[in-house]
Amino acid sequence: MKHPDRVFSFKELEAEDDLVEAMTNHHWPICYGFYYGNHLYLGDGDSEDDPEYAAATVDKTEGHQGVHGREVGRIRPRGMSSDEVRRFIQDITEGNYASENPIQICVEPIWHHSCTFCRLEED
Repeated sequence: MKHPDRVFSFKELEAEDDLVEAMTNHHWPICYGFYYGNHLYLGDGDSEDDPEYAAATVDKTEGHQGVHGREVGRIRPRGMSSDEVRRFIQDITEGNYASENPIQICVEPIWHHSCTFCRLEED
């Protein structure tokens, strides 16, 4: 992970098509991510204009926000076709990992998230 100290937010998605659409056709805050198919796809880039996601397993949780897992791949979807992004997601879902680097991160659901990157604040 480039930014293990970042507090990541995530939205759970039900369908692969939704994740492909989110990664290829939308602009998100830098800390934003998605949970799909037992994997987190976390905004781990340096710029909102050039998104980069770290795909991670959730091997163990700690408290309400702590996640212990492995970074298993990275993707920079800008300029990639929907088919290329879909293939990456399918590889991760099938366990065809590019790496398995241990990580320990803080992850919050969007409705609870508050940080200086996205300036979202709790109600």
